[in-house]
Amino acid sequence: MSSLPDFILQRADLPREEIEWLLGQAKPRTLPRGGVFCAMGQADHEIGFLEEGILQVFALSPEGRKILLDFVFAGSVALALDSATRGIPSEVVFEAVTPCIVTVMPYHLRHVAVERHPGWERLATRMTEEVFARKQQRHMSLRSKSARQRYAELALELPAEWRQIPQHLIAAYLNITPQYLSNLRRGHGKGRGPIRKA
Repeated sequence: MSSLPDFILQRADLPREEIEWLLGQAKPRTLPRGGVFCAMGQADHEIGFLEEGILQVFALSPEGRKILLDFVFAGSVALALDSATRGIPSEVVFEAVTPCIVTVMPYHLRHVAVERHPGWERLATRMTEEVFARKQQRHMSLRSKSARQRYAELALELPAEWRQIPQHLIAAYLNITPQYLSNLRRGHGKGRGPIRKA
């Protein structure tokens, strides 16, 4: 898992003083299991770097059904990117699956950062590209692979910490029922490590 400075330096060539400036603007936030980092309809967007824990990202259907979109793991950024870039309230929720520690900065700080150094614009571009690639990969997986294939590839797609995620959330992520997930797990053999039951 990378630290926030490492995360930045892997994506943009920024001087150390710029990173120290950003860290000076950031604040740590702890979330208990079920705690919300970004709420549906939240207008004051924030960028969060997940230091510890796992977040789930979900939207709601018009009928109010929860649609699990993705997970965020330690060493990654949490941001309602679509809504933040369009300047509209968040259309998704980021909620803690496990207790989390998040380093938080206001999204509007991005404009100040870009005025300070062009490297921040490169960082924003890289992060946007990574989010888009991740969404595209997930979309293609759901459309072109069977549930059995998606389950078999979880260990390749997600960090090892995915095994801490409750079974009903893994099922939702794979777009299958918890019962079918149980069947897949039985048929997949043992020695894969436990999945927590909710």
